[in-house]
Amino acid sequence: MMDKVELKGRVARLQDKMQESECQAFIIIQNVDLYYFSGTMQNAQLYIPAAGEPVLFCRKSYQRALEECPWPIIQVGSFKTMPRHLGDLGLEAPSRLALEYDVLPVANFLGVKKIFPHAKTMDGSPWIKSVRALKSPYEIALLKNAGQKMAEVFSRVASIIRTGKSEIACAAELEVEARKTLHEGIIRLRGYNQSLFFGHFLSGASGALPSFNDGATGGAGLGAFFPQGCSEKTLAPGEPIALDYVGIYNGYQVDQTRTFVIGSLPEALYKAYQVTLEIQDAVIKQVKPGIAPSQLWDTAVSIAAQNELLDHLQGYGSDQAKFVGHGIGLEVDEPPVLARGFDAPLLENMVFALEPKFVFPGLGMVGIENTWLVTADSAEKITVFPDELIQIPE
Repeated sequence: MMDKVELKGRVARLQDKMQESECQAFIIIQNVDLYYFSGTMQNAQLYIPAAGEPVLFCRKSYQRALEECPWPIIQVGSFKTMPRHLGDLGLEAPSRLALEYDVLPVANFLGVKKIFPHAKTMDGSPWIKSVRALKSPYEIALLKNAGQKMAEVFSRVASIIRTGKSEIACAAELEVEARKTLHEGIIRLRGYNQSLFFGHFLSGASGALPSFNDGATGGAGLGAFFPQGCSEKTLAPGEPIALDYVGIYNGYQVDQTRTFVIGSLPEALYKAYQVTLEIQDAVIKQVKPGIAPSQLWDTAVSIAAQNELLDHLQGYGSDQAKFVGHGIGLEVDEPPVLARGFDAPLLENMVFALEPKFVFPGLGMVGIENTWLVTADSAEKITVFPDELIQIPE
């Protein structure tokens, strides 16, 4: 069971925001938010009043919820009975009720409206994102553990990569190694219709193929049903082999990209890779509480332009991604976003992934990605595997 003091602090921070907006209650439905505030991901909804302890209404599994969640738990056959149970607890039906507008399906929204027909609903998603953006010591410890485990996994990559071996064969071996470190497999994203399986293993021209996912690269994948990531393409000497993988430990995720090559890279791609390291160093030197993410984006753009690589930054043509970094924690796409227009300053204990990448159609992608913790006056690297280009003998 997650420590109740940890959960109590999270709920208290959300309640502060609720009270500022005169919100009387918040019903948490989405799985990741439910876990964050209750410690369980069973089939349940968490009712958080503006003051006092939350109540978990659980359909299944009640027994597991009892073992995982420290809040009062009521077993229900239907969430429609929620108002009656609240009345039994001495709680009035709320007149102002917050929901997770950014992730809540319409059917669930309408269901809540039927259960609480007199309540004015409000969008509480920004409050949740704000609370979750600041990581506690408990969360930071889990993130650092995930970073260490991913270093262990990547230390085995050189023994997996071989000329003539397919991307999917290499990815399968790598993912077995990840599972041995207790990697949970599923990568959680908040963005609608976004999905990811472990990460991307991309080689040569495959690394330059765009796809639907909101990122610098896509990859061919195994077909139109899952058009991203590794394919049956075989590895060849002299092409960039990009591994963009998410490490996860007890729900907490870190993002890490490294570039490998069998033999050596063509000079132009090697130089581009060195520029990604230059961008990383320049951006991280600026990181401290108070700086705007948009300033970090501007730094990346400026260095890319100085090296005549702006057309290749974070993709190519109309498929270029418009960010160079993103927050991460229980989900890959948390705030802050390192992009133009994101001016809310970084705060101590935010965690973000910085991922400068250059994409060359027909040739591939070169890049670096690390996960960083904003400290009192700088940034601490959480993904500790070495950054340099890794050359594998032919």
